[in-house]
Amino acid sequence: MSIIMAGISPHPALLIPEVGGREISKVRNTVESLKTLAGRIAALRADTVVFITPHGPMFRDAVVILAEEKLEGDFKNFGAPQVKLQVKNDLELVSSIAEESEKEQLDLVLLKKDNSYFLRDETTLDHGITVPLYYLQEAGAAERCVAVTFAMLSFSDLFRFGIALKRAVDNSGRKVAVVASGDLSHRLTSDAPAGYSPRGQEYDQKVVDFLKTYQVEKLLSIDPELVSAAGECGLRSFIIMLGSLFGQKIRSEILSYEGPFGVGYLVAAFTPEYKED
Repeated sequence: MSIIMAGISPHPALLIPEVGGREISKVRNTVESLKTLAGRIAALRADTVVFITPHGPMFRDAVVILAEEKLEGDFKNFGAPQVKLQVKNDLELVSSIAEESEKEQLDLVLLKKDNSYFLRDETTLDHGITVPLYYLQEAGAAERCVAVTFAMLSFSDLFRFGIALKRAVDNSGRKVAVVASGDLSHRLTSDAPAGYSPRGQEYDQKVVDFLKTYQVEKLLSIDPELVSAAGECGLRSFIIMLGSLFGQKIRSEILSYEGPFGVGYLVAAFTPEYKED
């Protein structure tokens, strides 16, 4: 089949009611938008959701995909160990993505517990995935997923990986949704986690504008000094997602944007517009 929808999701753990408590009222717009995005994916009956996260096990020169049969995550590191998530891994699609990546000469690591390159178990789902997964499962979606962590490659190489992902999906016979997890600037206010930079808001405005008008080339050529000054964490996720939509006419929607804690939270939806036969 094909990619039927893509979306952007922020991932602060406080978006989870059991973690955020009263603070969740300050991100009400984001929560409602995530519910909207999840509801749309559920309505389209996606067979698999591909998540792209900045917070999984990462290599500088190789994209990582988790390769365990079952993928699990929780919020114990955020004071809510009772909130546990489990999902089946779409290993057939994982294998197809690996094949297409090899054709593009892009390095890929399929990570399992028995071949881990890390000192601790890195095969659990990180909060970059568990936050949007929480809302997707609440909506009745995401029975199967693929968990991707981007590499510190060039934007053009990450975009090519997205194209390889698209080919793998096209060959799979599945209806797939892609969710790019990432926050925008972490430097919007004086009490922001990474400190204040006047370029934080400038970065967020450009990214939101480029995505709203679907100006992919402008996002790919965004000033690297601006990106660095903004202290972002999601741009590479977004670029892979955009690569996965390459060659299609896309309806782009900004569902919400807010930054109540000095970090930009963006929720957006991207829908391919297929022609009727």
